[in-house]
Amino acid sequence: MASSKITQRQPSLEGITIFAGLSPEALRRIEQSCSWRSCEPNDLIVDYLDRSDDVFFIITGDVRVIIYSLAGKMVSFRDLGPGETFGELPAIDGGPRSARVEAKSSCLIASMPAAAFRDLLLTEPLVAQALLRQQVASVRRLSMRVYEFSAAVMAITGRRVYGEMQGIRANDVYPDEEVKAYLVDKTFPKTAEELTLRLSNVSAAFYGLMLKHIGEQFGWNEADNISKSVFRELGQLKTREALEGGIELPKDSRAPALVFITAVHSASPEYNFEVFEYLPDRTVIRVFGFSRYNRIAKKLGIEQHLTWPELIPFFEGVAQEMGISCKVQAELKELGVGGQYDCAYSCTLL
Repeated sequence: MASSKITQRQPSLEGITIFAGLSPEALRRIEQSCSWRSCEPNDLIVDYLDRSDDVFFIITGDVRVIIYSLAGKMVSFRDLGPGETFGELPAIDGGPRSARVEAKSSCLIASMPAAAFRDLLLTEPLVAQALLRQQVASVRRLSMRVYEFSAAVMAITGRRVYGEMQGIRANDVYPDEEVKAYLVDKTFPKTAEELTLRLSNVSAAFYGLMLKHIGEQFGWNEADNISKSVFRELGQLKTREALEGGIELPKDSRAPALVFITAVHSASPEYNFEVFEYLPDRTVIRVFGFSRYNRIAKKLGIEQHLTWPELIPFFEGVAQEMGISCKVQAELKELGVGGQYDCAYSCTLL
């Protein structure tokens, strides 16, 4: 810690915010436990990670609170002025200094030992309440900064994802560059995951709207049968895609689970999975997360007309495509209001 000049005069703490409301007698007692320090611009008051634990009160002048990035770059964090307090965190939790503090202008600072400050919080409830309000305000301010920073990062990431898709988007023509920049920032997915989820929701909408119109025109039994046929043929299609992609699929009960996992990777990011058993004669896989199909069925009001869980025909389609004779069963544990989904599927060789 840098040395500083010790003054003989003893100014008042009346202007310190957290001491507002205290009696003159209480202020005099607090002042007796303080040391007084005058600083010039750029004087170091406390250093980052310093193990000192005094609490400081700014009587006159301004100080600058500084933090360092991981790369060692100094970043201005916040300026504090007369009446404000800093350095209270180490006094409370015993940890090192979380920031560096320097004098921004000529200033007068009062400092109090950590033990005396902790005693003060216990004996003066008004001070404890004021400090608590100060800490809450700091949390709110930092939360807003984190939010603003995250929003900026997401906008930059959106432009990066957009740039990576230039093979598809290169032929788009906007009215002008300003409109292009605005729409990319506002509407383009910020991550590959978000892009995949949006496409997943579009396919679910086609599924739901198709079944809704079929049910209304040809009856709900027909809609349910078509839903099962779609999933069965989807299982067959994904099996062929896996084989064409060089995936080695065993001709036993493990193949349906493997094909399902490839489908999750390529087209169904809303599902998670957990393989419980993985044997040639019996495989059990838990599927959980969200069902886009059930969610859209609920939204369109057709859920009660369809058979759930919906993936049994998918696993049957995989087995059929592979020429495997197996029994597919399901234990549905959750089908929530928002499409929350949890179901264990088992494939047993016959």
